[in-house]
Amino acid sequence: MYGNMAFVWQERTYNINDEEAFNDARCQNALHACESLKSFLTPHLRAQPDVLELLIRAWNPTNGKFVIQGKDIEFDATDIYFLIGLSRHGKRPILGGEQTSSESLDMLIAWVCPRAHKSNSSGKLAILIVEELVLHSVLFMVMRVVDSQAQHKATKTHLRLALDFLNQTMYNWAKTVTIDMKRQLTKCHHGEEKYFGYESILILLMLE
Repeated sequence: MYGNMAFVWQERTYNINDEEAFNDARCQNALHACESLKSFLTPHLRAQPDVLELLIRAWNPTNGKFVIQGKDIEFDATDIYFLIGLSRHGKRPILGGEQTSSESLDMLIAWVCPRAHKSNSSGKLAILIVEELVLHSVLFMVMRVVDSQAQHKATKTHLRLALDFLNQTMYNWAKTVTIDMKRQLTKCHHGEEKYFGYESILILLMLE
């Protein structure tokens, strides 16, 4: 099933901008308003690929539970909510290409972060050059909960969701993360994917 497949610990680490955001009242207020401050403050863990592989092997895609020492261990959106505080109010956000809006990514960039620009290679917004600290922090928060594999580059959908955050639009992020975690676990278990983007949350679940 696995062969020589090596699973990749996908989460980014905190940087100097995160440290600044931790101490900025505007950032804390913006994240708190959408029930995402606790998640933002959740510490990232050092890469532990052996532990990650063990948990992926223990995942049972048939019933959506882990089997560890003969016991079934399950989790749902309520566990995610109480563990890292992600909102469970509102509808699930649209993360793919289904979201429709009249603005292009260029238009949004010109509106909210005019000194930033798209990457020529990817056609996405390079988050690291977004100077406004609150938007910068909220964008990284969005990238974490949607588990983008390129967590430093945002699409129009990501930027639109970040603006929704700032406008205090409530989404059911806890359910979204739960569903995507289980999807990734199943794909990794079947050897169809090697990237897993919720390692810190997964380890915290196991510790609980």
